[in-house]
Amino acid sequence: MIKFFRKIRQNLLMENKTGKYFKYAIGEIVLVVIGILIALQINNWNEEHKINNIRTQKLSQIESDLRADVISLEEGILIKEKEIATLNNYRDRLAQSNASIDTLDKIVNTEFLGRIRIGFSGFNNITYNSMVQSGELGILPDDLVKDLSNLNIRQQNSENSHNDHWEIYLKQAQSFEANYPAKGKPHIIGDGPLSDYLREHRDDKKFIVAFNEVFIAKRLLYTQNLGHHKYILEITKAILKNHFAE
Repeated sequence: MIKFFRKIRQNLLMENKTGKYFKYAIGEIVLVVIGILIALQINNWNEEHKINNIRTQKLSQIESDLRADVISLEEGILIKEKEIATLNNYRDRLAQSNASIDTLDKIVNTEFLGRIRIGFSGFNNITYNSMVQSGELGILPDDLVKDLSNLNIRQQNSENSHNDHWEIYLKQAQSFEANYPAKGKPHIIGDGPLSDYLREHRDDKKFIVAFNEVFIAKRLLYTQNLGHHKYILEITKAILKNHFAE
């Protein structure tokens, strides 16, 4: 009987030790899990801090690009408006009742050819394009990304339009200068007797038609470019107002 009770007591002691061991093991597991969660949280904080720093840097660069575009666009618009006014002046002079072939000769020889001033060197979109290529656009607010994407499309359309109209004007201008070289302009026959002979024996009707073609091409180059840049300036200012502090 005594042996029986001793055995029961030993079993109870063993069960008590086992229970303590399980409690200790569970505590260890809980501590490990908590440690892992804390480490993950710290890592998330570090990553978020890193992303926030990159976002702040990129936003600053984009704002700087946009503000530079505003300045450049405003200056370019003024130049194009002056050039269009000059072209309109040519048109008005040639439309007067006393206009003659000498009037056109004066414009061609001293004013028109070789005068191209666009006043715009290109858009400052390096930051945006680099973020597109690197996949970093996702760190920016969705509404800003949408507005920048729309702006970029307008910029590309403007550049494509400019390139197309520039090619048309360049071909017209080169053809006109080849057939009707202006005085004082560098060309193979110079301002010698052959140049005089070419002007004396030209077909004035064809000369007028050719000038009209190159004039239209040049004016279209300016007016199309001006229209695009005015619209892009409006969009750029709206983005700065809506997404960046003044």
